[in-house]
Amino acid sequence: MGDLPTKLQECIQSLSLEQLEALGEALLDFSAISQGETAEPNADLLNWLEANQAV
Repeated sequence: MGDLPTKLQECIQSLSLEQLEALGEALLDFSAISQGETAEPNADLLNWLEANQAV
């Protein structure tokens, strides 16, 4: 993995505690992490943030 882009870091830092807990659970289901380089970097994270907070 690598570092997250600054914009993604800022979005995550602005999440409420409830949203952080939900993100923590959602991380377990993110397929991009297990697919490594073949997947769009951060695709699952971006989709989750778009659905749960404006990116």
